[in-house]
Amino acid sequence: MAAAIARPLIRRLLWHFLTTVAPHPTAPPQFKLHANKDFATSATRARRNKTRSNEITSSVAEKKNSRTSMLNRRTRSDKDIDEESFLKLYGNDNNSAHVPVLLGEVLDAFSSVHLRSFVDCTLGAAGHSCAIIVAHPEMQAHIGFDVDPVAHRMAQDRINAVLKNESSFTDSQLKVHTYLKNFKDVKSVLCEVDKRLLTSGVDGILMDLGMSSMQVNDAQRGFSVLKRGPLDMRMDPKVSGRRL
Repeated sequence: MAAAIARPLIRRLLWHFLTTVAPHPTAPPQFKLHANKDFATSATRARRNKTRSNEITSSVAEKKNSRTSMLNRRTRSDKDIDEESFLKLYGNDNNSAHVPVLLGEVLDAFSSVHLRSFVDCTLGAAGHSCAIIVAHPEMQAHIGFDVDPVAHRMAQDRINAVLKNESSFTDSQLKVHTYLKNFKDVKSVLCEVDKRLLTSGVDGILMDLGMSSMQVNDAQRGFSVLKRGPLDMRMDPKVSGRRL
């Protein structure tokens, strides 16, 4: 009877001893991490600032890429174009004066050439010529041809504005000659400007053949197939059929 009562008591004492005994000396130590509130807050703030900075950088890059794409679309060009120079010459309005196509490619073609003399056989509104004049301050003689009187007047105004606004031309020796003539007269014109150009040749020459958007978009010019207007097809409205 006494043994039966003692056995459960002994088991309870043994269980209590086993569950409260100190850990074995070889057991690995237990570590507890205590988070520092100030450190955690600072780290979170740093992460947020970095994320915000990355977002701003990404936004700036996206806007720059968007502007570059816009410039490339306006000039139908695959070459990078300096935005500041472009806007100074052509403005930020898609409906502004005629913007030359392949502007980046044209500038790139002449970038390694020392252009002291240059001939633009299809001057138009001087879109290409203005950019080339600005890119080559060493230029001393510019000769431009066009048979469209409207484009010729625009070209003169545009080139004069560039020469007036660009500080690099204050002491420039550049002389600009624009002719309301066909480029087939280039030989006689060069002889008139400077006979030495006939023997030495010019450093650069450009021909952008075909109609421009400013001619096609104006129904009264007689080139448009999209708008109602007269059918003329003459760059110079005064030229006779015999001369054509």
